Amino acid sequence: MLDPSGGAQHVWSYLCSGDDREGRVVRLNMKEAQDRQKSYADRRRRELEFQVGDRVYLKMAMLRGPNRSIAENKLSPRFMGPFPVVERVGPLAYRLELPEIMKAFHKVFHVSMLRKCLHPTEELVARIPEDLQPDLTVPAVPVRILERREKVLRNKRIPLLRILWDCSGSTEETWEPEAKMKLKFRKWFDKQVEE
Repeated sequence: MLDPSGGAQHVWSYLCSGDDREGRVVRLNMKEAQDRQKSYADRRRRELEFQVGDRVYLKMAMLRGPNRSIAENKLSPRFMGPFPVVERVGPLAYRLELPEIMKAFHKVFHVSMLRKCLHPTEELVARIPEDLQPDLTVPAVPVRILERREKVLRNKRIPLLRILWDCSGSTEETWEPEAKMKLKFRKWFDKQVEE
């Protein structure tokens, strides 16, 4: 019936050839499984459509960058805006009117990056920092060391520092490895140790 030298490709082509009963059963079962998975995915999917002039929120996930970004705060907002829709570019893309400080952004966004603003007078959810860099990051400057501790692993100890950061006016505290702080902020670290 099956030639063993043909391998898996031969078996698959035999099962899917359509001239045998087993192949039809396999195709039918695969179609049922695909339809079931599609129905699960479609339950949560919504058809979003915006009109010119609608106000929408923009997902903050796009503000992530290689350095500290404004979206790196642990409890940062998920969306920023609202921004008015200027034009519908395609079936799933919209052009937004962004403030001058966000000129580094491309102004066309996929519908999955947008949420409709339900109340017309809602204000900005997330403040756009004045020192937003072209790579969409905000410089974070260490202010001082608040606390020291060691993380003990099986065969080594990692010294950690609790650092108070100044992120364009807002403050944030994070635990950072001491070695990383020595590398990135050498002069600042030496000054902190002297004090």
